[in-house]
Amino acid sequence: MNLYYTGICQLLDGNKALKGEGYYVKTDDNRLLYSESAQETKAVTFQDLEDGLFEGCKKIINNFSTSKNNTDVYAFNLYADEYNSFYVYMNTIAGLENTVKKHYPNYSDAQIQSLKYSQGDFAFQFYPSEVESTVEGFERMASDLSYEDEEAEEFSNDDVPVVAYEKKIFKDGHYLAALNVVKRLAEADAFSNLNKTEDFIYYAATGHDYNDYSLVMRKTIDPELFYQCFPDLRVKDEEFKSILVQQANNSVEECLDYWVEAFKSEFNEKSPYQYTKTEYNVFLSLERYGRELAKECVSRLHQKLGDDLEDNLDEIYIYIKALEFVIHNSDDEIINSCKLLLETLDNGSDEISVSISKDIKEILNAV
Repeated sequence: MNLYYTGICQLLDGNKALKGEGYYVKTDDNRLLYSESAQETKAVTFQDLEDGLFEGCKKIINNFSTSKNNTDVYAFNLYADEYNSFYVYMNTIAGLENTVKKHYPNYSDAQIQSLKYSQGDFAFQFYPSEVESTVEGFERMASDLSYEDEEAEEFSNDDVPVVAYEKKIFKDGHYLAALNVVKRLAEADAFSNLNKTEDFIYYAATGHDYNDYSLVMRKTIDPELFYQCFPDLRVKDEEFKSILVQQANNSVEECLDYWVEAFKSEFNEKSPYQYTKTEYNVFLSLERYGRELAKECVSRLHQKLGDDLEDNLDEIYIYIKALEFVIHNSDDEIINSCKLLLETLDNGSDEISVSISKDIKEILNAV
């Protein structure tokens, strides 16, 4: 279980805003410092990064369209990785055939179909940072941020700023920028000069396959075309829907018990990963319980916080995340019960208590 990726899905699905106030400022002596303002120097915002990435991708597409390889292009992928870097992957039918012939000559048709959309095996890879300075500057600064942002030194009056980047760009903002750019490329008809196949698809990716196949790729690929390219996912979607239908009349307690058990391992037969879904899809399905879910999660948190925190950490974070999805359905009774949780946590100074308290406070601040 890794609920970090649930947060990324919330962001990309429009259910969560970018976090991170202030700026990272590079100084004339090449240090990276934190500042609440841009310090009267060139400030690169999230929108600036998105615009630069958009222009970089357009250049890559236009250059490719004038090359001899511009024949039967079937996929365009803008990949944002966990290290804040961007890559453009493209492939053609000829590129796929050459890869199969060279590396996978004994593959079956089913294996080739799977290989067809494996971006690591695409014949063409490009770097937006090589054609767009804003992207290059962002990636360079991200590479230099080798420490946690809480440890960044404060900018002082003696420091000389060179450039500043919004902090929130580095808090998963690059994933959102990639998705927005792919949407904009389609809206701008940027793929028009490519010699495309009838089943050409364009999509963003985060590198987390379950996130990508369950959410991100579907943001820009028509549903029927998606199933045409990934026929096995039509079956898995129906199987997952069947599970949710079976739970339709279950109590909130029964559903929570089921999914807490399912989240213990992605190899668990109940796990959403068995259906190429994630915890995010499950939390969305639980939203229907509204206030009931919020009340049950808070009740269970009170119980778990009275036990050994470390032994119950996974469950605690499941209830906190579920609460986040329905906190807007809460009333004064639930809010006050959450505040009592904070009082209990504030009595402990250990790292786990502080972390849990921080997460609950962030949820309450959203009310």
